[in-house]
Amino acid sequence: MKRYLSILTVLFFLLTLGACKKSYLDTTPSDQIDAAKIFDNINNVKVALNGIYRATYMQYSDQEQDGHPAMMIVLDFMGEDIVHTATGTVYFRGAYRWTDHRSELNDLPYFSYRLYYRIIANANILLEGIDRVPDATEAQKNVIKGECLALRGWAHFMLVQLFGMRYDKTTLSDVSSQNTTSARVQLGVPVVTKYSLDPQPRNTVEEVYIQVNKDLDQAITLLEGAPPRGLYRTHIDKSVAQGIKARVALTQQNWTDAAYYAQEALKGYQLMSSTAYLDGFSDMKNSEWMWGAHQLPEQLPAYGSFFAYMSSNFNSSHTRPNPKKISISLYNSLTNTDIRRKLFCDNINDYINFPGVIDASTGQPVTGQTRALYMQKKFVVADPAVSAGDIPYMRVAEMYLIAAEAKAKLGLLNEAADIIDVLAKNRDPNYTRPDNISDIANDNNGLIMMQRRIELWGEGFRFLDLKRLKLSLDRSGTGSTATLANVGVNTPISADNVRWQFLIPRREIQANPYMVQNPL
Repeated sequence: MKRYLSILTVLFFLLTLGACKKSYLDTTPSDQIDAAKIFDNINNVKVALNGIYRATYMQYSDQEQDGHPAMMIVLDFMGEDIVHTATGTVYFRGAYRWTDHRSELNDLPYFSYRLYYRIIANANILLEGIDRVPDATEAQKNVIKGECLALRGWAHFMLVQLFGMRYDKTTLSDVSSQNTTSARVQLGVPVVTKYSLDPQPRNTVEEVYIQVNKDLDQAITLLEGAPPRGLYRTHIDKSVAQGIKARVALTQQNWTDAAYYAQEALKGYQLMSSTAYLDGFSDMKNSEWMWGAHQLPEQLPAYGSFFAYMSSNFNSSHTRPNPKKISISLYNSLTNTDIRRKLFCDNINDYINFPGVIDASTGQPVTGQTRALYMQKKFVVADPAVSAGDIPYMRVAEMYLIAAEAKAKLGLLNEAADIIDVLAKNRDPNYTRPDNISDIANDNNGLIMMQRRIELWGEGFRFLDLKRLKLSLDRSGTGSTATLANVGVNTPISADNVRWQFLIPRREIQANPYMVQNPL
């Protein structure tokens, strides 16, 4: 990992040396900070921590590399619920066609690998230095430690899901016996808990999850009693750490913990109103947003950003010829009274409700834009001249869905249905629970999974859901074409196919003598 960690050091210094610039921060600092003085006082440490959060959504080497939001796009494009209308630009095309992640020379493995390891390395730097800050109280140190541990756990979790085999909760003897056919002892990613330039080998999938859970458990304890975050929930608090823990438990099929932590995480939040649901998913002051990126217009790169690719109204070379649609079969599962149905076009001539991309100079729909049935307006920027908006990393609705899925897998079907009732009735006032809920936990098209797919559409979950649930990628009946989608339309990609794993990038293989690739 030497090549990556040397880059990480540079990034950390950039985020602190440039801390007087708004473009690197979630808030506006008052002073410039010398990198050598980060640990001189608690305010300097807070600015550096802001820089780590900024690193979750800053642009790296290319316009399709806008941090974790770019990975959100990748992971949904690799599923079946987002459908492309036309070829569009080259950006994210390889993800949609399932080619980019299977080349060790490609930018996608390299970008995703270094993105999350940069976050880990910078979190480690703060964890190792926070105790020597002279003016920091124990409570202030605990908050910094808690946030950094949660970030480190989250980043390792993202990496092992991408580059490792799916977690398979089989027998407890798998690890001790080193049964190499078990996904739990297959190679995952290196666990990095100290800042170091020394290369490290890949840990097993099981070992990575052990460290992830250790970090999150510590974070939850340390963030107890932390000051409230206010309207802009860009930092991790206890509820977000619990939400990440719930995600991890769900992936590990630890149903009891998944249900518990999801229900703990959602306390104190409210589901949004139907009116708010149509506001464009670009403002984190929404009542049910738990964690996200607060992107300011001056932070935007020259090209790119999440909303330049995913918004329905920003006029870019990516959105104008290729509006994103919802799967036809998923759309047809929605009732006419479900507010979520209004996010998707049922009449291409309806320019009032679905204006599409907007000419910022006139405020009118752009002529010549591609329009299509089922095109979305879930993601809308407030100013069509600027592709800036808040980006959702975690919402309360997800916690309801995690709790319901976990309860159902435990056989507590009525409890699961009770949880789904709350979310479903909020989205559809005419929702009624099915008389027969025996199939509620079906991973393919059960009630919970269908609610999850429509609720989290476009927020970066579908590929990971398919992988953790050991489902095939099946794009038949979605409106996808073999020409555009390349895979999964005529012949599903089976759950056992090796292509569910990202390849370790060649640059890491060459720089790290201990690094080995999974079988191709």
